[in-house]
Amino acid sequence: MYDLVRLREEFPVLSRCVYLDSASTSQTPRRAVEAMRRYFYEYAANHGRGAHHLAVRTTEEFERTRERLGEFLGVPSGNLVFTRNTTESINMVARGLCWKKGDEVITTALEHHANLLPWLALRKQGIRVKVLPQKDGMVRPTDLQEAVSARTRLVAVNHMTNVLGTVQPVEEMARIAHDAGSAILVDAAQSVGHMPIPPADCFDYLAIPGHKGLLGPQGTGALYIADPGTLAVTCYGGGMVEEVTVDQFTLLPCPARFEPGTPNIPGVIGLGEAIGLVNELNVEAIHSHEKEMGKVMREGLLATEGVTVYGPPGTAVISFNVDGRAPDLVARLLDEQAGVCVRSGFHCAQPLTRSLHPGGTVRASIGCYTNGEDIQALLDGVETIASGTTRS
Repeated sequence: MYDLVRLREEFPVLSRCVYLDSASTSQTPRRAVEAMRRYFYEYAANHGRGAHHLAVRTTEEFERTRERLGEFLGVPSGNLVFTRNTTESINMVARGLCWKKGDEVITTALEHHANLLPWLALRKQGIRVKVLPQKDGMVRPTDLQEAVSARTRLVAVNHMTNVLGTVQPVEEMARIAHDAGSAILVDAAQSVGHMPIPPADCFDYLAIPGHKGLLGPQGTGALYIADPGTLAVTCYGGGMVEEVTVDQFTLLPCPARFEPGTPNIPGVIGLGEAIGLVNELNVEAIHSHEKEMGKVMREGLLATEGVTVYGPPGTAVISFNVDGRAPDLVARLLDEQAGVCVRSGFHCAQPLTRSLHPGGTVRASIGCYTNGEDIQALLDGVETIASGTTRS
């Protein structure tokens, strides 16, 4: 049973505000914070760099998160590289593939800047970048079928958009990419932890954050690499080598070769505890709950005079605008007068957001801990603003 009352006790801040900005970052549960506290107070040491008992425990706790994440995603844990965030994961692929002039990358007009800018930057190297069009927050697989060619090295798409919450047909897109001899990168920033992830054969690279649906702390993320031999190492340092002389070095296998230097040890340990909570809740149950909350929110916004809602139904990330009010003003008034936290602006996805409204949108996004009172607070606040009775 989905016990919202008990779940919300894991997130103390929810007693002081209405948090509807989970697409930006989730709140972090008590158990994850407590795990990080234990690291600092009980056994803090470096990862993989010592034989004393503090270092051994640190390494064990850190690697336990890797194993837990692998089980959660249904992929080999040894192919998971810890990163700072989804952005770093995507850039590792962009820098690590050995590009040749004339190679092609295909992405879409729905992407977060993290899955658009790295590919556009490759144009300086003579790489052709094709951007698939979108309609109502969706990309048609037929457009991808027409775009792929013998020169296509990579297809880079999001699983769920961060502006509209629409879910792309990744499995079909993966089939098209693979049939054309191309690899596919899936940006799962908005979907992992919120809904089931496609089977592992649907992606060659999977970029995920720790701080969104997985409920972990900021500064954590991971990249799954189906075949580590496809990526070159682009950052060098300690902890990634088997042997070094003054003339040469031998790299360790994945994941160590892609993780030089001291990682975010407490963050990764906290992430492991947060994943445990997501597992307890069950991703299917989370998805069902968030979709139901999204339905209530969307219907309420649509019923409010003077409010424009964008995108199709069935999502838990909803962008909207209030007639005659700038998005930033609406967000500020909701915060100051109703205690409701939402996002406003272009959401680091300017091509998509500008196609909805040139001035950006207000975005309300739901998390596993969102309840009906949160939704009603938003709807009451928006109605007050739209009616013109609020002070500005």
